[in-house]
Parts: sequence; structure tokens; C-alpha cells
Amino acid sequence: MSVKIGIALGGGGARGLAHAGILKVLEEEAIPIDCISGASVGAVVGAMYAQNPNADAIIERFKKLFDEGFYDQLGLKYLRQNEAREGSFLHQASRSIKSRIVINLAQSRKALLKELRLSQILSGLIDEGNIEDTKIPLAIVATSLRTGDNVVFKTGDITQAVAASSSIPGFLSPVDLGHDLLTDGGASCPVPVQFLHEMGADVSIGVEICMREFPQLESPNVIEIISRADMITSRNLANMMAETADVAIFPDTRDVHWSEFSRFEELLEAGIESAREKLPEIKKAIQRKKPWYKRLLP
Repeated sequence: MSVKIGIALGGGGARGLAHAGILKVLEEEAIPIDCISGASVGAVVGAMYAQNPNADAIIERFKKLFDEGFYDQLGLKYLRQNEAREGSFLHQASRSIKSRIVINLAQSRKALLKELRLSQILSGLIDEGNIEDTKIPLAIVATSLRTGDNVVFKTGDITQAVAASSSIPGFLSPVDLGHDLLTDGGASCPVPVQFLHEMGADVSIGVEICMREFPQLESPNVIEIISRADMITSRNLANMMAETADVAIFPDTRDVHWSEFSRFEELLEAGIESAREKLPEIKKAIQRKKPWYKRLLP
């Protein structure tokens, strides 16, 4: 009887590129993944890997899609945290104007970015098909805006499920299922470890990719204070969920904002380094789950 290994890939926007680095190391070490659960960008990477279990192929697909031209075309650079930290008058005035624009848009729209932009991203990363047809069993987690509960997809259209799971509240429109509105899986279940054992995993790996460093708040406004408090709540919840796994991995994602896909290389390297550090712990967890007679074998 072989030990089944499951991995839960957490949410965090661009920081999810670290997931690809972790999967690459597990492949190199011949540690197979038998089931995957994912929320938000973890659902994106999880779907890619479940369809085609080849980390290098995923990395190349990301590189092709998220070049600087595409990054700017999507308008994501305007969503980054402010690069100017000196608090100059011009900077403060610009920030105030941007905040008012956001408030005005929020009163008349479901999201700041158009749905087409998410469709563009997903079509470049995920192949058409159904979840039940992936090479590795996959669970995609979204959040119900009606009940607040987790909504777990294990069958059905894979692109629609990933779109629901990765619809960042306020920035991307929720997915309308008629009876419900679904939004980012990270809102209710940022690291969906709990579903791995239901899928037959003997050993669970949880990957949490929240920001490690928060930038200094210079004369913060209401939006920035609310946003920071939400980030802290989300990070603490994600940390607790990751720790429920047999092995928890926390890549050093530093101060990377969720929209900074241009920092691909350092995020990839952060994933690689964190996975290598955890290899002894992963191998011990696998060894513990083996039948006693197999533990005696090299």
C-alpha cells in the first residue's frame, strides 16, 4: 500500500507563483502528488498541475503569459501598493484622488476590473475541460456570498470553478450561479487542507503564501486602514489552516503585493527554497505513514 500525498495550495494572487517552485522541488525529489486542493491562485496553479503534472511546463506557461506587456495591459500596475514611501505632498494628493475614484466606482460596479481580464488570464493558463477528468484528483474551493460557506468543486467545468475561486473581492466580479454569488475561496478557506483527507490523502502538505512584510503606513486613510486590518485577519487565518497539515510550508513572499506578477523569478525561487527546507520533514511524514514492514526498507 503506497502512501498518498495531498497538497493544499493557498491564495495570495501573484505570490501563488511560489507554488510552482514548490511543485518543481517535489517532482525533482520523486515525491508524487496524489490529490490537490486549491483556493484562489492556489486553484489556478492546482488546476494547471492537475491537468498536466509538470512543474516546468507550468513555469513556462506563466512566463509566456505574464510578461511586462501583458502585465501592463491588464492594468494591474495601478493596483500595486504605492511605490513612493516618502509621503510627499504630490504623493499624498495622488493617493487621495485615487481613493475617491475607487469609492465612486464601488457604488456603481461589482468590481474594479472587467470580467474579460480574468478570462484572458485563465484561458492562457488552463485547458478547457472538467475537473473530474484531470490527471490528479482536484478540489477547487470558492466562497458563497449568500451563506458564507465553502463551496467545493470536484466535478464540472474547470474554468468556471477556478474563476469563482479566484475572483478577488472588489477587484474581480463574483461568479453568478443563479442561486448564489461565488467569490474568492481565500475569503473563507485560504489554505484548504481540510479537504485533502476526504480525498484520500495520508500525508497533507499546506502551503501558505501571505505577505511576510507590511509596508509602513504613512498618514493612512480609511481605505488603507481597513485593507491592512483585512490583510492581517486573512494572514492569521491562513497560518492557522496551514498548520493543520502534516507539513506546513511558508515561502518567504516578503512584501510582494498580490498584483505584482512581474516579480515572478523571486517568487519562484522563494517556493523552491521553502520546499527544499521542508524536504526532511515531508519525507519523515511519509515514512511515518508507511506500514511497519515497509519502514524497515531503505
